[in-house]
Amino acid sequence: MSKMKSLTPLAQNYVDRFDALRATLPGHGNPLVASAREAGLARFAALDFPGRRVEDWRFTNLSPLTKGFETEGAPASDEVPAPEFETPHVMTFINGRFSGDDSRLGDLPDGIKLASLAAELEAGNNSLPDSAAEESRAVVALNTAFMEDGFVLTAEPDVKIDEPILIRFLSQTGTSENARHMRNIIRLGANAEVTLLEEHAGINGHAYFANPVTDIALEDGSRLHHYKLQAESDAAFHLANVDCNVPKGATYENFSLSTGARLSRNELATRITGSGATSILNGAYLMRGKQHCDTTTITRHLVPENDSRQVYKGILDDDAQGVFQGKIHIAPDAQKVAGDQLSRALLLSERASVAVKPELEIYADDVKCSHGASSGELDADAYFYLQSRGIDEKTARKMLIDAFLADVLEEVSNEAVRGYFADVTARWMDEV
Repeated sequence: MSKMKSLTPLAQNYVDRFDALRATLPGHGNPLVASAREAGLARFAALDFPGRRVEDWRFTNLSPLTKGFETEGAPASDEVPAPEFETPHVMTFINGRFSGDDSRLGDLPDGIKLASLAAELEAGNNSLPDSAAEESRAVVALNTAFMEDGFVLTAEPDVKIDEPILIRFLSQTGTSENARHMRNIIRLGANAEVTLLEEHAGINGHAYFANPVTDIALEDGSRLHHYKLQAESDAAFHLANVDCNVPKGATYENFSLSTGARLSRNELATRITGSGATSILNGAYLMRGKQHCDTTTITRHLVPENDSRQVYKGILDDDAQGVFQGKIHIAPDAQKVAGDQLSRALLLSERASVAVKPELEIYADDVKCSHGASSGELDADAYFYLQSRGIDEKTARKMLIDAFLADVLEEVSNEAVRGYFADVTARWMDEV
């Protein structure tokens, strides 16, 4: 495809390479998939990577990504680490491709299907969302053009699975391709219930670009508990988008724990389309060094009598930067809706910073909504009190940080995942 406008270097590189790469991408022989890819690329070329003049991106600067990046100092490794989280259901992707040898999918109950997107596309299954030509998010359009693999999870009506399903996205050295465009699709039938844990991880020093997109459609009464650990390489860029439709009586619970990446953004959009539906978006981010972590959410209440809740907490040390942008939109006819939003950040260094932009956009009059945001240092009085009781400085500091995080971790409804996340945060705090 010819150059359509003056693009950032990385965007132009994608446009220039598309014709050569399309034949290597899964489903290239399927006219519907090929058309979606072409529409995605055209849309991406029209948009380019967002700059800080774009309102939703004014706190996050992508120029370190778009100007190009190189891997330095990453140790070579072919060994695939065993999962720390224990569950009989594991699906593993290495450098953007499904690895059957490192997966355990044989024990899934009847009515639950978990497949590789690449395999589905090659088999001619068309489960992709349409309207790529109208996509307003550049990185989603880019994903549509270059999607290489991902998971497709479907659950039949009334099916419930007790153990969490673990999906691992691992990035290793030894490959010339430094981008991972993963497209994930989740479909739950009426009254089905599934718990899903995603892990995104890489070797420190290894620079790469992870661009996962997850499209979720729930049916009436279904429940999805969707958890994510973002522990990418400290040199990686991680830009994730999740879209979820929440119909009548359904519940979508999302919790994202972020400790990795040089620059990360977790963008979640939920559309509440039924009465009695619930959207729960929670998370915690723990950043140090020069890491940058952006959490951006948009929750749209489109009909009456449903609710949404959001709580995000961040801990920032050294020169780390955090961003929280959260919007709750309530349509004119969406009466008797409840929407709550809270963001809090703990700054452990004078150089750490956080930018917060909470928004309520309300066009109905019978609603209960709230939002709050705060940031600050450790409580000096509590710090002094603990030390006056003989607790050493480092232990007192960790106790206060642990107390700050404790209530948001309690929002994780699955006990096993909650305990796992507590272990991850404890290891991070050992280095504070």
